[in-house]
Amino acid sequence: MDFELPDEVKEFCDVTRAIVRDLLPYEQQFQESGVIAPIVRKTLVENGYFGMALPEEYGGLGLGALAQAAVQIELARLPPQFWTELRPLMGPGAKNIIYHASAEQKQLLLPGMATGETPIAFALTEPNSGSDFGSMRTTAVRNADGWLINGSKTFISNGKNAKYIIVYAYTDKAAGPRAGISAFLMSADTPGFSITGTIELMGTASPGVYEMSFDNCQLPADALLGEEGQGFRYALEGLNEGRMNVGATAVGMGEYALELAIDEAKARPAFGGVIADFQAIRHYIATMATDMRAARLVLLDAAWRYDQGEKRRELASMAKLFATEAGSRTVDTAVQIFGGTGYCRGFAVERLYRDIRITRIYEGSSEIQRNTIARELLR
Repeated sequence: MDFELPDEVKEFCDVTRAIVRDLLPYEQQFQESGVIAPIVRKTLVENGYFGMALPEEYGGLGLGALAQAAVQIELARLPPQFWTELRPLMGPGAKNIIYHASAEQKQLLLPGMATGETPIAFALTEPNSGSDFGSMRTTAVRNADGWLINGSKTFISNGKNAKYIIVYAYTDKAAGPRAGISAFLMSADTPGFSITGTIELMGTASPGVYEMSFDNCQLPADALLGEEGQGFRYALEGLNEGRMNVGATAVGMGEYALELAIDEAKARPAFGGVIADFQAIRHYIATMATDMRAARLVLLDAAWRYDQGEKRRELASMAKLFATEAGSRTVDTAVQIFGGTGYCRGFAVERLYRDIRITRIYEGSSEIQRNTIARELLR
């Protein structure tokens, strides 16, 4: 599916497709042992993928939303565990730092983030507040030494590896979420901070996502990220780009599943021919291809408009909603075309089936996306 991308973006996508092709053979080793070959991370670091979304002055590539989406579509063919560390670098956590960190905070973090030496985590979700993050219970109380953080977080990607964590907490509960939540930058070696559990998943992250506890974590005054009371706005702002990134992941997975299904349909014998001879299979493939073309166009249009300054929440939500649901339908149909083998470990479509399911949940569920779209249109 070739689209009129800018030449430099298309070139990076071509390079990425070649890198993905070279790394895909390591999937079998990972599926059998649970260990990711070191060459995977080394390749991603050396080719600049850790710095895709980070400013050039700090060692990044400074790619816009369109370029990030197009490249992520290619990367999504790999098992997500191969690029789990990249998600926080293209999502809300990184954007909070780029847009709102002080010059000192940026210098502390961004160069190391671009080289993969300074992993970060984005800590927003709590056991009792997912989509409704205004219900969070984590607090930050000002004291003579800065801020005292207490509370817990859950479902945090990259939590165990992170050297720094962007933590959201109430600084003024009475002001409500829109004026009472603030963001903080916390070192993972802060006394009182601990990883309290690992939540194993059916796919996507290895070994899973993490639970965090903050027990009287004393942060200095300059740990505040941006302005006090603006955390709610910062989170929503970062989620727009994060949602397009999730949509790109779903497009990449769906397109890969479509390719696998076409190859299987043309090769699998049945009743004296191959299953591609049958109208039911042809209709499946036609629907899958139409879904994925539409998903790609909706996504890339939203990303292009974002780069032009048209940062409308409903466009990001439409991109995530349509891409993740179309991608999920396509992967599901690919499993159907593969039949029993599609449900067996060791086949890429089985892995895709497990991995794509989460895209309709994290960075805002499909239901939240529909709420956002409707609210923005009805303003």
